[in-house]
Amino acid sequence: MRSLIAGAGRFGVQVAAVLAAGGHDVTIIEVDDERVAQVSETFAGTVVPGDACEPSVLEQAGILRADLLIAATGDDEDNLVVSLLAKRQFDVPRVVARINDPDNGWLFDQRWGVDVGLAATAPLISLIEEATGVADTVALLRLSTAGVNVIETAIAAGSRV
Repeated sequence: MRSLIAGAGRFGVQVAAVLAAGGHDVTIIEVDDERVAQVSETFAGTVVPGDACEPSVLEQAGILRADLLIAATGDDEDNLVVSLLAKRQFDVPRVVARINDPDNGWLFDQRWGVDVGLAATAPLISLIEEATGVADTVALLRLSTAGVNVIETAIAAGSRV
């Protein structure tokens, strides 16, 4: 499978490593030249310098052959633009986008070309809730495309349940 990742931050590079280890042909696009040089030293796949919000950069990175695009930048606006371009202009079959600000989550849907929106903080919040016991119900897994949520609920001895 051919995968493109927009953004070579910690998250983007970790996702690239996981996909590459799974046999994917992975290309990372990064706007910061210094970061491109750093990632190129350790990542075995292709790293393309440039702004993923530019269609010409996406084409140079191989979007016309991509099966998957992951918009993994630290900027929600960029992730939405990249997702929309991937889906509408280049007809990428699967588009996943990182949601940095939970207040923007409502934007990350089919209208913006996003098949799956990943809230960056949701897994951490669930882990903190579980570790500290501050919440009775903790989200363990959310598969939004399938409409499935796995939760854990603690029922206290004195509860009416």
